[in-house]
Parts: sequence; structure tokens; C-alpha cells
Amino acid sequence: MKRAFVAAFAILAFVPGTALAADLGTPPPAPYYKAPFVAPQFSWTGIYIGGDGGYGWGTSSGTSANSVGTFPVPYSYNVEGPLAGGFVGGNYQINQIVIGAEADWQWANLTGNSGTIAAVGGPYTVSSTVKDYGSLRGRLGFAVDHWLFFGTGGWAWGSWNTSYAFTGTAPFFTNGVNSHSGWTAGAGVEYAFTNNIIGRLEYRYTDLGSANYVDTISNSSELGNKVTINDFRAGLSFKLGGPY
Repeated sequence: MKRAFVAAFAILAFVPGTALAADLGTPPPAPYYKAPFVAPQFSWTGIYIGGDGGYGWGTSSGTSANSVGTFPVPYSYNVEGPLAGGFVGGNYQINQIVIGAEADWQWANLTGNSGTIAAVGGPYTVSSTVKDYGSLRGRLGFAVDHWLFFGTGGWAWGSWNTSYAFTGTAPFFTNGVNSHSGWTAGAGVEYAFTNNIIGRLEYRYTDLGSANYVDTISNSSELGNKVTINDFRAGLSFKLGGPY
């Protein structure tokens, strides 16, 4: 009897405890929270290289004369044509401000002529061809994620030929100007299609300055042939290095 009583008491003591534990159950696990993925903002910092092409138009103007500067004949006419080239540069982004530097070179075929100019000893025809031009510039931009709005300006140089002829005959002199210095300024917008591929649209104004010459053989001179260019260009560049 004593053994049976002890066994019965043990069973009674165990069963209520088990039931109570079952009633309480195992605490549910804390809910798992995963923060939504937020893509890092695009950075414009880095080195890039690219190519572009477009169309340019401008003015060739000046005053031609004989070799001692008398009988001056002023002229001004439009030049226009295609251009294509390449560029290389670098950017550094501070918050939304982007500063940088860029160099570019453009092959060009901007041509035009004065038509017939009635003058003493004439009539004359003057014609010009802009062969190439380039620049070394600073850039300042405002970034909105994958968009960049920028302004640019700096030193420019270019080469062109200006020919002088009696109307209907071959030129009696061609003033070949090579790498003449000037300045350029413009603005544009860029868009990063991917982390490394960037497209751009840009407008530029370039003043290549004026060049003089005197030729005693043809008894002619140029008192200042000035070339200015407007152009629109579209380009595509590759940004080197990591994506951000």
C-alpha cells in the first residue's frame, strides 16, 4: 500500500505540471523584419573616355587688302558642316555638385564663301574651311542621381584655311592657319544609362580668334580673318572603374 500511494502521488504531481506546461506552450519566435533594398545613388566621380559627332555653323569675317594695307575689302559669310571627334575627362562629386576637367578634339568640314565682292581690282571671292578644333576646359555640374546638368568653358584651338581669289579663277593665296588659340564655352546634359555607359547632348560656342598675313608676291594681305563656331553634338562615353 505504501508503494502504491507513493507511485500515485508521483503521477499526480507530474501530470498537472505537464498539462500546465502544455497550456503555456512555447513562446512564438519574434517576427523577422527585412529592410527593403535601396539601390545606392549613382556617383559621377571617375575618369571617362568617349566619342561624339554633330553639326557646326559659324562665321568667317575679316578685311583683305593689298600688301601695304590699302584698298581694304571687308567681308563676312557663313561656314557650316559636320564634325566628329573624341573626348577624355574626369569628374569629382561633392554631394550634388560635380567638378571636372575635359579635353576634346573635333575633325571638322565647315565650309563657306563670300560670293562675289565688288572692289577695286576685283571682283573677289573669299572662302574658308575649318578643318579641326579642340579644347581644354573646366566643368561644373549639378547631379540629380543619373542626370547631370553642366556648364563648361576654357581654352580652344583650331585650324582653318581661307582662300582669296579673283571671282571665277583659282585662289591667288590661301592663308593656312594651324592650331590658332581662342576660347570656348557651352552647356549640356548627361544621362547614365548604366553604371558605366553615359550619353550626352551639348552645345558649344568657340571663338578661334583672328589671323593676319602679308604676301608680297601676290600683293595681298589679311588684316584679321576671324572664325567663330556654334555647334550641337551628341556623344557616348565609358566611365572607368567601379560602378559607384
